[in-house]
Amino acid sequence: MRRMTLREAAEETSRSITTLRRYIRGGRLRAEMRTGRYGPEYFVSPGDLADAGLPTAESSEDERHPEEETSLVSARALAEAIHETVPQTMYQELQMKHEQLLVQYGMMRAGGLRALELQGEVESQQERIEQLERENGELMRRLASETEAWRRKLREAELEIEGKRQELAAIGQRVRSLEIATHNSVTNEQIERQFSEVMSQIRRVERMGRERDESRWQNAPGPHPGRPLETDH
Repeated sequence: MRRMTLREAAEETSRSITTLRRYIRGGRLRAEMRTGRYGPEYFVSPGDLADAGLPTAESSEDERHPEEETSLVSARALAEAIHETVPQTMYQELQMKHEQLLVQYGMMRAGGLRALELQGEVESQQERIEQLERENGELMRRLASETEAWRRKLREAELEIEGKRQELAAIGQRVRSLEIATHNSVTNEQIERQFSEVMSQIRRVERMGRERDESRWQNAPGPHPGRPLETDH
């Protein structure tokens, strides 16, 4: 099967070389890389062009209607007329500019698509951020409510502890009072007991003294034995 360069294919299909390259990169047009006059370049067949929806004169010769034949002849005649009337250098320059415009258009379109994708991503991220902010606000409100409840419980516990501390202080005061009272009671009992012992000893000494005196008087000579004489002091 005959192979043609992209320039030849562009002339056959009335498409630009840039368009054909874009079709190849997009997978619409099959092509084979071969070594050409100026290095590696793409080659395509009429069947490849027909499969890509780009019929050529060779591939569509049998299916062409008279109206299409006339249109194709007119297009070729117009191209030949332009080629004859316009200088070759100007024609090539115009064709190059046309291809550059197509490339720029493709880049702008790709950039626009990418910008739309980025805008969609930004909007998605913005929605996610808003959702996270709402969830964060809800968590903060819940945390504040729980913190306030725990703060109230802590205050109640502190008041209860303070009450218990006061009760303990009162109990300690009563214990000290009881200790003092018990100590005083023991001291009074000791004093009374010691006083009783002292008085008992005094009475015993006095009794012993009277008994000694009586014994002395009974043994002493005189008119009245057994009783001491009463004298004025």
